[in-house]
Order: sequence, then C-alpha cells, then structure tokens
Amino acid sequence: MADPLSLIAAGAALGGLASKVAEKAWDSGERWLRERFGSHAAEAQEQARDNAAKFVHQLAVRVAVLQKQQTLDEEEVSDTQRHPQFSSLLQQTILNAAKTNDDDKHDLLARLVAARLASSSETTFALAADLASDAIARSTRRQLELMALCCFLDEIRPRDPIPTASDYHKWLGIQLRFFENFEFREVDARHLVAIACASYDPASNRSLAMVLLFKAGTHLIEQLHDDDFTHIPIVDLLQINWNLGLGGVRLTSVGSIVGGLALSQIKGMDCGPPDWE
Repeated sequence: MADPLSLIAAGAALGGLASKVAEKAWDSGERWLRERFGSHAAEAQEQARDNAAKFVHQLAVRVAVLQKQQTLDEEEVSDTQRHPQFSSLLQQTILNAAKTNDDDKHDLLARLVAARLASSSETTFALAADLASDAIARSTRRQLELMALCCFLDEIRPRDPIPTASDYHKWLGIQLRFFENFEFREVDARHLVAIACASYDPASNRSLAMVLLFKAGTHLIEQLHDDDFTHIPIVDLLQINWNLGLGGVRLTSVGSIVGGLALSQIKGMDCGPPDWE
C-alpha cells in the first residue's frame, strides 16, 4: 500500500496548477477526514486516508492533462476553488473516495472534480456534480459500464461527417468493441433509477436501428434507412441486450455526466463534458 504522503508528493511533483490543486485539496481533505472518520477504528481511518490520497493524486494527474489541453485557466480555477459550491463538492468527493479501494472510481471522481474546475457555477454540470459524485461511489463496475454504453448510444456522434454507409459500419464496430462483453441486467437499470441516474421503461419499444441511424447524420439516412445494423457482429450482440431491457434505459443529467466520464475512462480518450450550456 502506497504511503499517502508519497502519493501527494507525486502529485505535487507534476508542478504548476496540478501541484497547487492537489496541495490545497489535501490540506482541506485531511481535516475533513479527521472530522468524518475520527471516531472510527484506527485501521478504518488509515484506509480512508490512503484511499483519499489516491484520489488527490489522480486529481493532480487529471488537472495536468486538462492544463496541457489548455482547457483550464489558472485564475478561473483559483476563483472556482474559493466558491462554496466547489468546496462542498470537493469535500463530498474526498469522503466518497475515502470509502472505496477501487482505483477506477478514484479516477472517475478525479475526472469529475477536474471537469468541475473547468465549468462555471450555476450550470447544469456544476449543479449535478454533487449527485454525480455520489452516483459514482454507489455504482458497481457493471452499472458504470451501462451508463457509459447508454451515453455512447444516445449522446455521442462522429466528430466529423462519415462519408459512406460502409465507413459508418466500420466506425460503429470500432466504437462498440469496448462493450463486446456487456450483459444487461434489470437490477442495474433499477439501481440507476434509485440513484437518480436513469429512468427505466421495461416495456419500451425504442428501436436500436433507429438510434444508430440518427447517430450517423442526416447525410447518410437515405443510404441506411433500411439497415438494421445486425450484420455488424457487435450490434447483433447489442440487439440481444437491447431486447432484454437496455432499450428502456434513458440517462438523466446525472447519469449522462457519470456515463460520459466512464466512457472516457473505458476508451482512454476524453469525451469532454455534456454539451448542455
């Protein structure tokens, strides 16, 4: 188990804005951890501190990435850090991170807080971020994967127009390969409803083919309007899960945030925050 101070030092070693954010988060975090876990057994306190340190280290890494992409302004970040809304989110997220040993969740929580640093207050993203932090902490890996898949199906479009139907088929196969082992289970959908991440209609008659058709763009609708896409092996597998209930899952704003973060993590590529504002 890595020493918490070593993890914080590693984050600080990134320098620049990442170092400042990590140091400030840990200074406050240690106090919040004492207040929350001070009456718990020593072993639980130690584990909570280790887990929180892993999150803060990941936060430094994510801030460094965003700064390199020039999506963070140091003065704006400083203003955000002083805002009570962000301070509350950071406290909540550090405590959520402290309660899990899951490194993937630490990374997702860090992605959330880093994205909030780049977001203005009183936006949908900022106001839903607290709920998203709790949702990450309260979701299983399979439920996070479900949100990532729903986010891709309903919200992600090709960045550039795809010229032909054949090219679109190839794009779908590439994008959906991350979900080739996905299995829909109704309990996951119902749990997402319970944590405000989704609505679920098991009797939904939504068509997967129509979802994929409109994702292609209006310029390909004529070429694809009779295509059910099941000749693409991964779509054929997806259709089975769709019929089992996947088609009845629709993400809320909270689920969209979590799904987007989970999709970015699965693909190893930043999908960016939802385009709502």
